[in-house]
Amino acid sequence: MTNATLTITRKSAYNAMLRDAAILVDEQKVAVVGNGKSVEIQIAPGQHAIRTRMDWMKSQPLELNAVAGQRYAAELTLCNPFVMLLAILGMRPFMELRAL
Repeated sequence: MTNATLTITRKSAYNAMLRDAAILVDEQKVAVVGNGKSVEIQIAPGQHAIRTRMDWMKSQPLELNAVAGQRYAAELTLCNPFVMLLAILGMRPFMELRAL
């Protein structure tokens, strides 16, 4: 069976620049992505929830109905350092994962 391919690109930012973000597929860690880097992962066909995590902070899930042989792309952005306190307190998202 052929898998789908998902490329996740993390925008370069000063916020958490030395930290890797974990990539979770159905709450299972499958990869990490560094600041300004991209990672390509293979995903089995079917419905999946993709999210990213740093410590206790997670992105909202990106729902993906993967089709065998298809390529998908998403972008990970972290919050602006000036609103980091609000993100830590849960008043703003710390990280956002969106489909491209």
